[in-house]
Amino acid sequence: MIGVLTEVGKRVSGRWVTAVLLPGLLFVAVVAAARVLGHGHALDFGKLAGWAGRSGKGLAGDPARLVLAIALIVAAAGVTGTAAAGLGRLAQRWWMRRRFLTGQILVRSRFSRRSRAVAAADQAGAPAVPAYLPQRPTWLGDRVRLVEARVHAQYHVTASLLWPRLWLLLSEDARRPVVDARTRYTEAVTLTGWGLLYLAPGALSWPALIVAGCVLVTAWLRAREALAEWAGLVEAAIDLRLRDLADTLGMPFAGPAVTAAEGRALDDRLGKAGPA
Repeated sequence: MIGVLTEVGKRVSGRWVTAVLLPGLLFVAVVAAARVLGHGHALDFGKLAGWAGRSGKGLAGDPARLVLAIALIVAAAGVTGTAAAGLGRLAQRWWMRRRFLTGQILVRSRFSRRSRAVAAADQAGAPAVPAYLPQRPTWLGDRVRLVEARVHAQYHVTASLLWPRLWLLLSEDARRPVVDARTRYTEAVTLTGWGLLYLAPGALSWPALIVAGCVLVTAWLRAREALAEWAGLVEAAIDLRLRDLADTLGMPFAGPAVTAAEGRALDDRLGKAGPA
């Protein structure tokens, strides 16, 4: 089996092997162990070893069955790896949703992120800026929204229109940390998909539920860290290179601060608003 996997590894990309195939093989092994042990014998490693030994002897005596079993295991691993990525993307859409399922009940709660932010501002003796207060169901969604809010408040432009153009002006050295942060966020999204998948064998054997919980918590923490870094880098790039973009478009700013009129004019240009 090791020889077959080695040959497969030579024919496919190394990233697919490490990001999809190997985690998929581990998941298939967990599912098989959960099915054999169940809830009642979840920690009976002797029973698991006995089953593995009997299965190995049976396959060793029949090369055709061995090849077929390996092919099915690899295929199942690949499918589950792809499914994990898909589930992660669905989870990301859930994180970034705009609406609360409970209406404004959680927003008005004294324990909500919005209420805590207002209380922190009052304690610091500073007015709470409504545009900067939490407005999305999740912290991740609010962190992305906050980039737009801050950029618009400071420069009177729309960050989603500005960023693709500004990205083209950045050097490779300036792009690298942004790409690295985005890659780590994408990996955390995929890890979330794996955590959701591990809930399935958890129905057969309870240790898989513990694994699923640990994976989901780890994925959430990694996603927060990576997205916070990415958002900070995007804002920093806009702060440092906005004038360069305006100059490139032939719309230089007159003073050290971007006026509302200059920002709106640049926004209209980026959004292809056309003549009034």
